Amino acid sequence: MSENTKIIFLFLIALALILFVGLASNFKSFFQGEEFYVVIKEQKIYVEIAGSPEEKKQGLSGRESLAEDRGMLFIYPEPGNYSFWMKEMKFNLDFVFINDQKVVDLKENIPFPKEGEEPQTIRVEATFDKVLEINQGIIKKIEIKVGDEVLIPIKSSR
Repeated sequence: MSENTKIIFLFLIALALILFVGLASNFKSFFQGEEFYVVIKEQKIYVEIAGSPEEKKQGLSGRESLAEDRGMLFIYPEPGNYSFWMKEMKFNLDFVFINDQKVVDLKENIPFPKEGEEPQTIRVEATFDKVLEINQGIIKKIEIKVGDEVLIPIKSSR
């Protein structure tokens, strides 16, 4: 292999690596605008998906509010007993714990921390692979119960 061929070959490898890194870092932005929803008790709840560790850590923290038909769906690769907290939350939440598309536990009306208070940590005994965070009162309003089926996630066409 000539010296020029080696240089061109190394250049192409470097270019491919740069393109791969650039595409990987823009993977999430590629899917921005995609909208998903879950269905519980024949009610659609449009969700943002928290799949990465960074998205799970941020959650709904720092937001002023959440529309009534909206929520955040946390997805875990394996069922487990994960904990949640209300750090930097500005509104109360309901939590729907889901495993294999069935509601396995519920936590209602979890208060956000007032100034100077420590944020509450939320844990349940049940094993789960997904958690749906929704506005306080939605569990009661649509009468969600342990054992209810949850269809998740469904890509929205709107």
